[in-house]
Amino acid sequence: MISIKKYIDIVLNAIYGCIIGVANIIPGVSGGTMAVMLNIYDKLIDSFTGLRRNFKKSIKFLLPVLIGAGLGIVIFSKLIKLLIEHCPLPTCFFFIGLIVGSMPLVFRKALEKKFRPLSLIPLAVFLAGMIILAFVRTEGQAAAEGSVQLDAAGWFFYFGASAVAAMCMIIPGVSGSMILMIFGIYASVIEAISGVTKHFGDSVMLLIPVGLGVIAGIVFGAKVIDICIKRFPQMTYFAIIGLMLGSPLTIFMKFMYQSEIQPVNNFVFTPVNIIVSSVVCIVGFAIALFFGSENLRKKLLRKNKQKNSSQQSNEK
Repeated sequence: MISIKKYIDIVLNAIYGCIIGVANIIPGVSGGTMAVMLNIYDKLIDSFTGLRRNFKKSIKFLLPVLIGAGLGIVIFSKLIKLLIEHCPLPTCFFFIGLIVGSMPLVFRKALEKKFRPLSLIPLAVFLAGMIILAFVRTEGQAAAEGSVQLDAAGWFFYFGASAVAAMCMIIPGVSGSMILMIFGIYASVIEAISGVTKHFGDSVMLLIPVGLGVIAGIVFGAKVIDICIKRFPQMTYFAIIGLMLGSPLTIFMKFMYQSEIQPVNNFVFTPVNIIVSSVVCIVGFAIALFFGSENLRKKLLRKNKQKNSSQQSNEK
């Protein structure tokens, strides 16, 4: 009976990991929020932080979760690739809706303390950077089609963008995929992940700097973000707001550049496309607003604590 329960737990953890993996590759959706909803957030944090102290116990929990997350990312990336190729305009506006719907949560975080006008400086700097970036064609547009091999500059660009995305994942309400999209490499990363079974060599060559960037961002960037949030919380969150305010324009322009590289891409403003794009944009906004709800977050955390305490009492 105990062995059956262990197998069930492994399968459930793999399913939970798959759900979190899917959430992580959707711009505007936070994988951390999904982990809270699934009641495994505390276990994830404890397992990561306790790898040295309780390696065997931590790895037993993390391994199925990470395998499930990997499968979720690979499988769902194929669907996202199809949507980007065949329904680019609705997909673009769905992502924009998700990002705009995430803004209220970040605004609340930024205004937890008394507003200081000095905080508008990082907002203005990052917003200006986003507007400039919107009109810059990055390697991502070409690399998505495999037409350009990454040179040294492109390699470091993918590495740097992935590191920044991983750092931002630590911040509540910020999606790492959104950052990849802002830098213009989201489509190429999705292309590489979805095509890893068909074009293994090319995909791996592109994913190596991405993977290394993610590791570097989590390992080293976590400390930087932690320091920024603790010492300069309002300025940090206003910098993120600057990123998010400029991201709809940036994302729209990146999709438009992609459509120029892919002539079959249906990025056109037909009546049907406009209606569908408007509807999915509202849906994306509503989804992000729901998951970013402070009341929902508190309710879930309270529910998770009650479950954990009851489980501990039953074990005793």
